[in-house]
Amino acid sequence: MKRTIVRGGFTLVELLVVIAIIGNLVAILLPAIQSAREAARRCQCRNNLKQIGLASLNFESTHKTFPPPQVLPEGGGLVGGNGGNYGHLGSVFVMLLPYLEAGNLYDAYSIEEAPSSATNRQFTSGPLAAYMCPSMHLPRHVPDPCGESLGPGSYMPSTRVAYGTPGVLDGAFDNPPGANERYKLGAQRITDGLSNTLLVGETNYGLENYRWSEHSSSGCHANGGPCYGDFTWAQGYWHYAFGHTGWNKGQPSRFHFNDTTAGFDARQRTTFRSDHSGGVHFVLLDGSVQWVSGDIDRDALFALITRAGGDNVAGFE
Repeated sequence: MKRTIVRGGFTLVELLVVIAIIGNLVAILLPAIQSAREAARRCQCRNNLKQIGLASLNFESTHKTFPPPQVLPEGGGLVGGNGGNYGHLGSVFVMLLPYLEAGNLYDAYSIEEAPSSATNRQFTSGPLAAYMCPSMHLPRHVPDPCGESLGPGSYMPSTRVAYGTPGVLDGAFDNPPGANERYKLGAQRITDGLSNTLLVGETNYGLENYRWSEHSSSGCHANGGPCYGDFTWAQGYWHYAFGHTGWNKGQPSRFHFNDTTAGFDARQRTTFRSDHSGGVHFVLLDGSVQWVSGDIDRDALFALITRAGGDNVAGFE
């Protein structure tokens, strides 16, 4: 007599229980996975800053000066011309390319031309991995097809404490020299010490209250939609590429690293920000990378920015 074997299957109730268990496991594991991914992104962000710091030290060793805040008109970018603070040549990040294993790019780049020139735009119209924090979110296309031409960046040079003093740079960068004068900011002039002076910090596109209507007169963005930010790694013009705290004498404002909903004013465009929770990463002149909390005391932050204030800050991580 032939037996018929009936194989049992899952009942509907059993299937629903299994699905519920899988759903709960996913709900438990997903935050851990996301946290691990963010930790990896944050680690890469710190490493980028570390490499920028080491590149700056190598630059100083080669030229006996740290790099200037922007490409200067003469002498391979180290000798001043008539452009001064208001020149439109490349940023410090252009100067550092040969020290970041991007020598081929630098050799093909025309340092005498603006980063947006036809020659240079093939290199500058997009992001560079060395200058992009993987955690940074871009809420819009950069460059925007309506008037922008340069790619985004996540790191901003620390040039001064106050927004309103572009002619008195008191951070890790000095004012451009006069015509035919050489830029000179060697390690010996950092009297606060290399380990007490910020070099470069993070910024982002997180300014929700920065609207196109604030700076666009072409009507291209007349609807007043959010711009969020407009920092680009290659732009050297002081107003767009020089970082500060947003503070201004007579117009005090608290630096608000990651407060994306704060009321917008023009000072915020070139302030330090990040898409990390609670603060901003900086690399110091000695090449070390430190976390600066958003709760840091104002005077302590100012002391970290200045290169010759006769002050230092301990335990600021």
